[in-house]
Amino acid sequence: MKTTIRIIIALFLVGSFSSCEKISKTTSFTANVPMYMSYENLRSAVSNDNSKTLEKPGKIFLYNSLILINDFEKGIHIYDNGNPSAPSHIAFIQIPGNIDIAVRDNILYADSYTDLVAIDISNPTNAREVGRTSNALSYTIPSGMDWNYPVAEIDESKGVVVGYTIGEVEETCKNQDCRVYYDMNEEWNGSWGGQMMSDEGSPVSFSGNTNSVRSSSSSNNSAIAGSMARFMMIENYLYVITDQNTVEVFDIRTNNLQSVASFKPWEDASGWGVIETLFSFKNHLFIGSNSGMLAYNVINPSSPVYLSSYSHMTSCDPVVANDQYAFVTLRAGNNCNWGNTNQLDILDITDIMSPTELSSFEMSNPHGLGIDSENEILFVCDGLDGLKVYSFKDINQVSSSQLDHYSGIETYDVIINNGIAHVIGTDGLKQFGYNNQGKLSELSTISLN
Repeated sequence: MKTTIRIIIALFLVGSFSSCEKISKTTSFTANVPMYMSYENLRSAVSNDNSKTLEKPGKIFLYNSLILINDFEKGIHIYDNGNPSAPSHIAFIQIPGNIDIAVRDNILYADSYTDLVAIDISNPTNAREVGRTSNALSYTIPSGMDWNYPVAEIDESKGVVVGYTIGEVEETCKNQDCRVYYDMNEEWNGSWGGQMMSDEGSPVSFSGNTNSVRSSSSSNNSAIAGSMARFMMIENYLYVITDQNTVEVFDIRTNNLQSVASFKPWEDASGWGVIETLFSFKNHLFIGSNSGMLAYNVINPSSPVYLSSYSHMTSCDPVVANDQYAFVTLRAGNNCNWGNTNQLDILDITDIMSPTELSSFEMSNPHGLGIDSENEILFVCDGLDGLKVYSFKDINQVSSSQLDHYSGIETYDVIINNGIAHVIGTDGLKQFGYNNQGKLSELSTISLN
């Protein structure tokens, strides 16, 4: 018996020493090689370049008579929209890595890669940075890589990644790290613990072999965000989706941008996925995630309280709402590749503690949406199928109550305000007037140049 025990112990020790064997592997391969901007340069980069024209439209925001349009990962264009039939370009504010926008009392809040920045735009042609919270947001890498090649190792200490070049790299791993490596003759078997930025501004997990890669209504009537927003103002607080799991609440009464609360919706509603969009209506906050919608009470905006959730199949998911209904679009595509779901869900939220689905109907590839509650009209950006307008006077017949359809444009998001639909898409921004029957009349276009 003792001999048997000794043999077992000996075999165990041999196995243990084997598992600690020192190994090293050097691999050469062609890859997307990151180009960096130092943190020092990032934090001195906010400036005006008022001659710059719109290249890649992203999020939109209305502030008084101004329209702000994000130029994806570059900065923000500001237009005078006092006459919606003839908007005029005023300024461009260079903000590297910018995607999201919010404004309160002439202070523009914007993301700049890892940082949250406050910018005084009382004179938009001479904007100036007045506050910054460094490392408020998760480390992300931009879109624009060549998916025929893997991404070389990211060194966060060098700064933020601003682009890529294709080149030869050599990487050496040691010991346990060698379980993750690139092989130039095989597909990428590695992973990186950061996030990358989708073309729609949503950070998603960046790991393994993949083929793709950061809405709201403000309580201030003169400041309105779209349904794809990840920044949202509620009174004196700015809500920010800082990574795919976390919402941070910042006190904006000073430009110090002090964080006063942080919560993870997946902890409140167990098992929920990536959070994507924010929308507020009265005392409620609605969060769109790729697993469904979550509702919070924000009557005390510094201390949001979880109320309820509604789940759906995994898909990209902005949401808008009023007192009775929430409208949720679900879409498939390169950045939401969990199936072929493209639909509009309509929920009854009269009992906010127990949202229930009323109906659902198929769409082409829906993105952002907006509502005119007074006239009971719903506007849906249906991707390549343009802008669609529905009546929800009879909530059970929305799918058969289409009022208008503007095709021939690829739409991304829409803001409804004072009888005008402000629609952003790949070709720029279009503004439509509409009557109480939902009939559209084009007013103007802000084109790419």
